[in-house]
Amino acid sequence: MRKGPSVFRAILFGLIVIACQASYAQPEGGFEILAESSVSLEMDQLRSSDDRVQMADQHLAAEGFSPDKEMTSDNFFGMRQSYNRTGEGDEADQTYEFFIQEYSNPGSDMAAAVGRMAVKSSDGAYAAQYTFILKAPKENVSAIEEYYVAASPSGLSVVEANSWWTCMLGQLPLVGEECGLGPNVCSPAATSIVGYLGCVATHCGPSFSKSSACCNCGCRQWCSWAYGCCRM
Repeated sequence: MRKGPSVFRAILFGLIVIACQASYAQPEGGFEILAESSVSLEMDQLRSSDDRVQMADQHLAAEGFSPDKEMTSDNFFGMRQSYNRTGEGDEADQTYEFFIQEYSNPGSDMAAAVGRMAVKSSDGAYAAQYTFILKAPKENVSAIEEYYVAASPSGLSVVEANSWWTCMLGQLPLVGEECGLGPNVCSPAATSIVGYLGCVATHCGPSFSKSSACCNCGCRQWCSWAYGCCRM
């Protein structure tokens, strides 16, 4: 039987779809939730060497906060996820890392945490980093206020923002119902900001990491192929 033009067009379209799927960004090495001890070490190193994390630390120290060193999931949370692009040999692999540590001030009604996230290409040519502070009332740690360390000609400063967490609240419902419900499910029992975020991340699994990386990437062409396009 002779095939008409419409049949050949359908076959061609199918081949194009298959080719596109073959070059889609795929997880490499899976999604990893880091041990509290690993996150503690990373944060200690950043406090000793990174000027933005040092600025965030100094900002909270001026308000009477200090890093909480007790090795629990309420104080430390971190994750790592890598992607590579199959079928595109000229594309570098991407790695996303997220570290956050709780800060304590027994005399304050507020909870606080300092975090650092970064998307990096494996060849070192590209990187996007974001250093942030989260604050919330101790009686409701899900009511998060976000600040980030910004650079200007006069130096570094801490600026209030509706950035990463606002972006995440918009992304999580798009992942699925269970993930979208995570913030409400985790809120009642949470006693720390870090514990709250860890609970939400556990609810969502690898999708939390990818959504977070998407917000961090901010639609830059060099990383959006792996994580998608989201704007903080």
